[in-house]
Amino acid sequence: MKSDQILLDADSIEDCASESASAAQRLEADLRCALLRNEFLLHYQPQVSCHSARIVGVEALIRWQHPTRGLVAPGEFIPMLEESGLIIPVGEWVLRTACKQTRAWQEAGLGRTGVAVNLSGRQLEMENLFAIVKAALDESGLEPAYLELELTESYLMRNPEGAIATLSRLKAIGVRISVDDFGTGYSSLAYLKRFPLDTVKVDRSFIQNIVMDSDDAAITRAVISMAHSLKLDVIAEGVETEAQLGLLIANNCDAIQGYYFSRPVDADTLATMLREDRRLVSKLLADDAHARTLLLVDDDEAIINVLKLLLCRNGYRVLSANSAEQGLTLLGENRVDVVISDQKMPGMKGVEFLRRVKEIHPDSVRMMLSGYTDLKSVSDAINEGAIYKFLSKPWDNELLCTNIEEAFRSKEMAADNKRLGEELHAANIELARVNEDLRQHLHVKSQQVMRDEIALGTAQEVLQLLPWPYVGIDSDGMVAVASADAEALFANGAPLLGTMAVECLPGALIEWLDSEEAGVLGLDIAGSRYRVSRRAMGANSRSSGTLLTLESEGSRP
Repeated sequence: MKSDQILLDADSIEDCASESASAAQRLEADLRCALLRNEFLLHYQPQVSCHSARIVGVEALIRWQHPTRGLVAPGEFIPMLEESGLIIPVGEWVLRTACKQTRAWQEAGLGRTGVAVNLSGRQLEMENLFAIVKAALDESGLEPAYLELELTESYLMRNPEGAIATLSRLKAIGVRISVDDFGTGYSSLAYLKRFPLDTVKVDRSFIQNIVMDSDDAAITRAVISMAHSLKLDVIAEGVETEAQLGLLIANNCDAIQGYYFSRPVDADTLATMLREDRRLVSKLLADDAHARTLLLVDDDEAIINVLKLLLCRNGYRVLSANSAEQGLTLLGENRVDVVISDQKMPGMKGVEFLRRVKEIHPDSVRMMLSGYTDLKSVSDAINEGAIYKFLSKPWDNELLCTNIEEAFRSKEMAADNKRLGEELHAANIELARVNEDLRQHLHVKSQQVMRDEIALGTAQEVLQLLPWPYVGIDSDGMVAVASADAEALFANGAPLLGTMAVECLPGALIEWLDSEEAGVLGLDIAGSRYRVSRRAMGANSRSSGTLLTLESEGSRP
């Protein structure tokens, strides 16, 4: 290469770098103006329940309406907002605007839908984040429970201790916290349980191939299961097909978000959706009344037609596919109980197909019906549990129908056992909660009894130190308390507690008590004069009866 060519290439690189720097500077300048000129706007993507099919929340997503370029995609400008620090004022604008809009929907009678707002790492690190969120809520009038702050796990892991402190303050006032794009970082649910989270959002990268990729299906199923064990809700992002939805419903995902239901829309369109009570439409959300469903997978259309004719007579709902890929899609779109596959098919053999079905749809019963026998592959699959039973072609109709009926009964028995197991698990959890409540209650009661005993002992000791005799008589006329001086005076030192007043007190004193005369009584006892006063108990406590106190007036001459 010539030296002048090298110099030319170097100049070209320098020119490209200069142009790139200039473009970045122009973009930053445009973004600064955009905030001042109110060029930003929010779109909202609905989050829909997998149980009720209704909209249960929305995610606020920023858009930029550039005066010359039109609507700019977030991926083009958000990195510059982060790099320049503009994400802080822009993020605060997003927060305030989303809270105001959500409150406006509520005031318009469109339900109590909440809103999720993304927080950047820079915002999470701000010392005044709590004050900013609180101000946005106060300004809009939105209740904290209807605001959810979303953070990616990578942001959470930058400064875990600081994040926990900040998020705990927000959680304390009722704000919900979610972790976005879960599974793309290096943390785990076991670590994330330290954070005051309410929701986990499964990243769209796992959802895209969930129907065909058994690893993505297994990861998603594990995330849902672990999140639920930590009492967290789960939302799946990027749901675009019926098959993806079906797998998520089958694995008890709480809600979905994605183009399958709706793209992000402007505030007016979202208001219309709420007003019309727009719902998720899918046969997978039907009630528990479920027809026995069987999937046939065979590349021979003639065999499928014969089997359909035979099996439909038995009242089964029969689906069919000509390839393993089509079969996996149908499995995602339908609640299938039994799968019957041929072995020799183009693209993916039956054994491999049924292995994938086991991993992605473990509750299904899998059978092979084939005239081609690779004994080792089939026996390995049976030993692994991928194949419930192998049947050969040509088949005997009666034997085939008997085996299929057994497969359905096996599926239904497994479903019943699973349901009973879940009910037992839920009952055990409730029993453990009740036992813990009882233990806490008993602990509180034992502490109260201990305190009462100490207080009673102290009170008795204090009363014994009083310089005059006293006797407490309950509402039944029995002595409930007496000082040592009273026992010496009325019983020669013998205990008075538990004896009836009429048996141990002078008759004149008993007559005075029965008369309920007001004032005091002068009483001569053992050559001394006493001034007796009485007071009814119960004015400041739950006690009842009468307290007598005797004050000595000296010896009688």
